[in-house]
Amino acid sequence: MARFLVAATAVPGHVFPLMAVAQHLVGRGHEVVVHTGSVFRQRAEATGARFVAFHPEIDVDYRQLDQRFPERRNIPPGRAQVCFGLQHLCADAIPHQSAGIRDIHRDSPLDAIIVDTMFCGTFPLLLGPREARLPIVALGITALGLSSADTAFFGTALPPPLTPQERARNVVMNGHLQQAVFGSVQRYFNDVLASQGSRPLPAFLFDAAVTLPDLYLQLTARAFEYPRAEMPGSIRFVGPLLPPPSTDFRPPPWWDDVGTAGSIVLVTQGTVANQDLGQLVGPTLTALANQDLLVIASTGGPPVEAIPVPLPRNARAASFLPFDRLLPKVSVMVTNGGYGAVTHALSLGVPLVVAGDSEEKPEIAARVAWAGAGINLGTGRPSAAQIGEAVRALLTQPHYRQRAQELRTAFGRHNARDEIAQLVEGLAANGSAAGGHTNAGRRAVDVDAASIQAMSRTI
Repeated sequence: MARFLVAATAVPGHVFPLMAVAQHLVGRGHEVVVHTGSVFRQRAEATGARFVAFHPEIDVDYRQLDQRFPERRNIPPGRAQVCFGLQHLCADAIPHQSAGIRDIHRDSPLDAIIVDTMFCGTFPLLLGPREARLPIVALGITALGLSSADTAFFGTALPPPLTPQERARNVVMNGHLQQAVFGSVQRYFNDVLASQGSRPLPAFLFDAAVTLPDLYLQLTARAFEYPRAEMPGSIRFVGPLLPPPSTDFRPPPWWDDVGTAGSIVLVTQGTVANQDLGQLVGPTLTALANQDLLVIASTGGPPVEAIPVPLPRNARAASFLPFDRLLPKVSVMVTNGGYGAVTHALSLGVPLVVAGDSEEKPEIAARVAWAGAGINLGTGRPSAAQIGEAVRALLTQPHYRQRAQELRTAFGRHNARDEIAQLVEGLAANGSAAGGHTNAGRRAVDVDAASIQAMSRTI
């Protein structure tokens, strides 16, 4: 038996995959401590793990972020909001998360730590001597943000390059945006780390989050991630980590309609970016009203009454629905692009209409389009006409479903729970990652100053 700490950034898309891992490790006979926000206490304890809440200074309910950070309300979606979140939700949490880890380890010595992508409280450990720390594993709970000439800068949502010129563009773009957009964020992180007695990050923040841990387990198959010629050996693709089967679902009165309907379109804005259901749920209901299909809206938490348009006769709605029961019956899913929802749909071969502009959702939407398994509307506020046209395309053009089915096959080659458990068990037993931890090299590309200036004006 090993002792694991499972620590998660306190928002659903980060917590839920980590809870699935905690539950599986408990089931394999290990002792597990879950460390996250107290709002997730009940879910964490249901896994059989011991729960330790974040320190009060960072124990924030994700549903009340705007109350805790009122200035956030005036920041538009996009890079500015991402930078704010990185500084005040991730970097500022480092001292308190790090202290929480020390407290837990002191009271009950651990064998390994498992975190989500942006739980940064392990950075002080990762930046110290390897022999002086526990093994640390990170789960890639969103699209892989590792810099490469083979990918455009993470957040631009550009597809992989097709020509040497586009590869050269990527190198310039990556260097420029790391400094021009995220340079102040990088310095902020390094200042926080310095206050903890740590050395600065050895690479760009997004890259360090991937390459510093002993293992980085990406929750998808290779077929749903942009190819890179060079990738650290510590990165493993383990397939999507799907939620366990629902056991306490109380069907709404209309649930029988799901079994008798022909085509079903599911629309959701997830569990975080759902304060304004007029972004996606409302226009989807309007676009598909009275058509010969069933539209199901899942609000992800807000009451059904928060939907800003009347429910058409062919629509049904609920605050929460178990996707493991619903998605096998769905013909098309309309989503704002949460990684968990997207990979869950693709694991069942469901094609997607994606319309998201917050957090990293544009990157996930871009991967859906690149993979051919759906349509990226390129906005977080699509019109009803855009949604209607995209849904019709997915229902009538079979190549979208064919590509979604191919991804289903690729995902089906993995059992994420078992693969994760075996890897972290081996790491805990041996104290080092199976297979070497090698940093990805960078290929130098010569670009003249005029090209750099021109690129800067267009990014």
